[in-house]
Amino acid sequence: MSTPLPEVISSEIAMHGFFDVRVDQLKLASGLKQSYYVVYINVHAAVILAKTKEDRFVIIREYRHPTGLWLLGCPGGRIDTGESPLEAAKRELLEETGYGNGEFSLLGAIHPFPAVTNQQIFYIYAKDVELIQPPAKEDFELIQVELKTEQELLDEIASGNLIDGVLCTALFLKNLKKI
Repeated sequence: MSTPLPEVISSEIAMHGFFDVRVDQLKLASGLKQSYYVVYINVHAAVILAKTKEDRFVIIREYRHPTGLWLLGCPGGRIDTGESPLEAAKRELLEETGYGNGEFSLLGAIHPFPAVTNQQIFYIYAKDVELIQPPAKEDFELIQVELKTEQELLDEIASGNLIDGVLCTALFLKNLKKI
């Protein structure tokens, strides 16, 4: 027997912007009432783990303001309306790094922080990418492109360096698929 789902008594948008903050009033089966805050992101994201023909990953070091830190991670971003995860991955990789071409495939999709958001991230693997143009980053994107071997990435993670969790998940999914 499963526990009944909470009843949503009311739901309202408390803040509207780049994402919305929704406040749901829940009633549990026990009768207990509780407010639940949801960061509502009505678009999903694509993250790209891209590898060059020279066997080096195209990685970014990006300033992430909520942390106040430069974090090593993967290129990626929102999936635009009407765009597939693979199309978004190709666009984001080219915009943020200048790399493109190659073969793209889906590694998997996850909900990275389901306690507060509905967003899903699609992980894409690209092999044999090449530099085809200068990056065309948006003005607010503070990104540095780096090329690293898989061992260098694993060493950075093991050393406790500043890492965006999407990089760890991307490497995990790649290795799970034995690519």
